[in-house]
Amino acid sequence: MAYEGPINILLVDDHPDNLLTLEAVLGNDRYNLVKCLSGEEALRCLLKDEFAVILLDVQMPEMDGFETAKLIKSRRKTQEIPIIFISATSKESEHFFSGYEAGAIDYMLKPFVPQILRTKIEGFVRMYLNNKTLQLQSELLQEKTLQLEQMNRELVIAKEAAEIAAKAKTNFLAMVSHEIRTPMNGVLGMTGLLLDTELDTEQREYAEIIRRSGDALLLIINDILDYAKIESGKLELEETLFRLDLIIAETFELFTAKSKQFNLELASCIDPQLPEQVVGDGSKLRQILINLVGNAVKFTPKGSIQVTVKLLHAREQSIDIEFAVQDTGVGIPEEKQPLLFQPFSQVDTSLTRQYSGTGLGLAICKNLVELMGGTISVESTVDIGSIFRFTVALRMEGCPSRHSGHYLSEAESSATHERCLGMARVLVADDNEINQKLTLRLLDKLGIAADVVGNGQDAVDRAASRHYDLILMDMRMPVMDGLEATERLLAASGDGHLPVVVAMTANGLSSDRERCLKAGMADFLTKPIQVAAVKEILKRYGFQTQAKQSAP
Repeated sequence: MAYEGPINILLVDDHPDNLLTLEAVLGNDRYNLVKCLSGEEALRCLLKDEFAVILLDVQMPEMDGFETAKLIKSRRKTQEIPIIFISATSKESEHFFSGYEAGAIDYMLKPFVPQILRTKIEGFVRMYLNNKTLQLQSELLQEKTLQLEQMNRELVIAKEAAEIAAKAKTNFLAMVSHEIRTPMNGVLGMTGLLLDTELDTEQREYAEIIRRSGDALLLIINDILDYAKIESGKLELEETLFRLDLIIAETFELFTAKSKQFNLELASCIDPQLPEQVVGDGSKLRQILINLVGNAVKFTPKGSIQVTVKLLHAREQSIDIEFAVQDTGVGIPEEKQPLLFQPFSQVDTSLTRQYSGTGLGLAICKNLVELMGGTISVESTVDIGSIFRFTVALRMEGCPSRHSGHYLSEAESSATHERCLGMARVLVADDNEINQKLTLRLLDKLGIAADVVGNGQDAVDRAASRHYDLILMDMRMPVMDGLEATERLLAASGDGHLPVVVAMTANGLSSDRERCLKAGMADFLTKPIQVAAVKEILKRYGFQTQAKQSAP
């Protein structure tokens, strides 16, 4: 950025003829020559304008050149302007000394050589232009610095606001999860208990409809909450040891009934080069497969669904695996395929669409796959079928901890088994009356009687008066929440009898799991709570059960 403003040169001499001579020598379209007949007039001009250089006569009436120069140099605004004295006096040495002492930068005698004067003026003008350009650049830099500082302040404010919003969003997500899943726990749990009673054909049909509708609603709720967790960055990977063949078998088991209904063949093929067990997030891998196989079953009226797993790359401690889910279904038009992995997008959005769903399943799959270090893609032809391929990175060695994967060491299992033999003493802490009844009934069906309290403080008080082997603790309760209650009752137990505390939570966030474990809880149950999940927890920690006979 170059200076493009006026270049003012101040000419000071008490003889008009000398000023005309200087004007003739320096006449240039670039220069604005300002002529003054006295020192006083020159000082007034300096108050108004900025000058590149000053040509100053020495001998002038009232105020000579030396006095004028000293006044110019005494002002901060003008002290840096170069001054060239022009004199016709014969006292050369004395005047040279006085001129330089007054602040002049050069001294020329009359008559002067025009070319020399022009050359000197051009040199000082270049210096002036360079200084002005540097000054402009400095001002611009300062302005940009101030803008950046302001932007940084705004970014800090925006970042803090975003963090507050993200925290509020997470808290809202946890609250919504709890508020939705808690009544769903009652609906599905009580429906399950109702189906275990003696019902006639019509009643059983109605109860089955309630359960299927509840399960469908729960799937939609899970999709929305999962996507919200992904969007807020709260979804994290866990590392557990698992078997690929069991993951696929468990996925197929969910769709066995529906596949038989449509006479669909479910088949799998696993690369023999793959290890039997791998380390990674098995639950999220299962979730991806459930989504893809579920879609394949939904959109395949006849034929088969094949899941193929093959080894892509093997490194010292990790492997890249490709999964392919192939069906012989209706296929997807090519122009619709780019929409598949977008949230809330569906191939058929018409009012007469045949297939239901939120449009979040594949968006969640994409985010989960990318979280696991892989990619996902689709190949599809209408009326022939589709192939969904995705890759994940897994580890081949290392064993998860007890809390991360629920694997107990042999010593821990033995100790737990020995501790828990005999009739278990169980306490249920939950503020929701329906969930209290449901949990007590589930335990009763497994042959276990339990005490019940409605808040965390009562749980602490009850645990202080009686030794419990197992405490099922809701996280959100009035008076005192489950986390604080767990910390207090475990601290009060000291090194003596420590109960196994299991969280009952409607929140599926990994941060909630971490908070549970940090508080001292051994495990957690996610609502809606199912009989199978309760049995698994009891079995994991060595509690004996004696299941009662269900109604036919």
